[in-house]
Amino acid sequence: MDPDTALAELVVAVGDRDWDRIEELADGLLQWLQRRGFPPRTIGPKSLGNEWHRALATFVCHVARSKVRDARRRRKLSNDDV
Repeated sequence: MDPDTALAELVVAVGDRDWDRIEELADGLLQWLQRRGFPPRTIGPKSLGNEWHRALATFVCHVARSKVRDARRRRKLSNDDV
């Protein structure tokens, strides 16, 4: 896995509201990070260290997954109203 590419694609997918792709990328990156794969470069200089970038990437993935759950919940509620 290329975590830098995965994070960049995740940001694009969020902008596109591509919920399936967001879920796929967030889950994949989280698994990579949980297996102690090197983190993507996030914001701030490299000198902040890997744990900074790991924590920030993990947070972004969890927020993205939360957005997916919210969007699917709203879609289900709107379909139930019809």
